[in-house]
Amino acid sequence: MIDTIELDDRIAKCEKILAADGNSQIFAALADAYRKRGDLPKAREICSRGLEMHPNYSSARVVMAKIYLSDGNYMAAKQELDKAINASGRSRAIDILEAEILIRLGRISEAAVILERLHASDPEDELVLNLLSIIGEEKTSVEENIKDAAGQAEKRAYSLSDIVSLIKITPRVMGVVVVTEDGLVMEGRFDGSISREETGALTKSIFDMTSAGGNKINIGATKEILIETQSSKLWIFNKEKFLLTIFARDDVSMGSLKLRIENLFSKADISIGSE
Repeated sequence: MIDTIELDDRIAKCEKILAADGNSQIFAALADAYRKRGDLPKAREICSRGLEMHPNYSSARVVMAKIYLSDGNYMAAKQELDKAINASGRSRAIDILEAEILIRLGRISEAAVILERLHASDPEDELVLNLLSIIGEEKTSVEENIKDAAGQAEKRAYSLSDIVSLIKITPRVMGVVVVTEDGLVMEGRFDGSISREETGALTKSIFDMTSAGGNKINIGATKEILIETQSSKLWIFNKEKFLLTIFARDDVSMGSLKLRIENLFSKADISIGSE
């Protein structure tokens, strides 16, 4: 634990540097010092102002995620951490922070996947062990709820809303959207960092561009489009009357996910295309 005297000294030094150079990235360290001292409003104000000048400074995004986490705003914390990951990738410290945030959001299964991987690489890491102990009982409860939800849906033909919901609770799936031929969003289940409107527009744009390119070289109709980035996957399925788009983490099991999608649609109500 950093004592008050050390924090005060750190704050004084950071403020002196920032006063001399208002564009300095020292704002992140200053905001973190205020966070550790318990002054969350001051920490948030400093970090927000600094991020206006340095929006891609990933270390500051991590600090802001910690500020929101300390303040109980877990969704905002996840959004800030996602921005840090997009800016500079992952690290062990970021993975641990993400797992803690996911636990607070109730996304226990996702947190468990991260923590089990971290534990395998360093079985003595106390932070990881503490978080694993927290999720021990909660993980079982969440998995049972998922099975119950799936079981209820099995009792009747799936609607489009059922399918979207069941795909969304698949481990490592971050968002699901159904887009009409006109680019309108019919259904969507998302994590907080994903926008319905932007997703719909992106899906339609990618599909139209790919289809047009395919027509030029006469390779036939586009059935699926898979885009892989450093930290995620975007998978578009052409369902004739609509497009199904899935955002997932980079470590999702593509084979299992596709089998799940095919199984769900095989049990769908025949009116699914007109919902």
